[in-house]
Amino acid sequence: MNKYKIDLPVSEKYHSYNNTISIDKNSENHLCKEVYKFAKYFKEELNYDRVPFSPSCMLQDEYKALLFTERAYDLFKKDPMPYRLYGVCLFTKIKFTDAEYWVLEWIWLHPFFRNRGNLKKNWKKLEEDFGNFLIREPISNDMDNFLKNTNSKYTHTIFP
Repeated sequence: MNKYKIDLPVSEKYHSYNNTISIDKNSENHLCKEVYKFAKYFKEELNYDRVPFSPSCMLQDEYKALLFTERAYDLFKKDPMPYRLYGVCLFTKIKFTDAEYWVLEWIWLHPFFRNRGNLKKNWKKLEEDFGNFLIREPISNDMDNFLKNTNSKYTHTIFP
């Protein structure tokens, strides 16, 4: 197993009042690099052969990444309040002949932030933004359990 260090970036420049920062092809390069950093952690943890994100934000026209944030109370200062980035998810849009759908391609949270209600806290935001999105395989056992135990008005289909 490869050894790697996980750094959680803290930002005073980028903050969020709804716990997410949205990134698309028009976003600043600095934010794309943060998404790429988390994508590398995802690759390492799951032993993928490639990083599932381009640091230049040039994946395709129809994609959106969301960085998950929280206030960094351990670094508290009056103004501006620093925010810690602790995870990311990536959505792409796919088009079929009769419709188009958003697909949750992957999601990664720092291990400290897992099993603490952070995905549940942000799930409604994902559904508000992307509706009845598909979820790309493979999914982890933890994600499978999360989906089975989440009360939602949507039925998210697992997509190969």
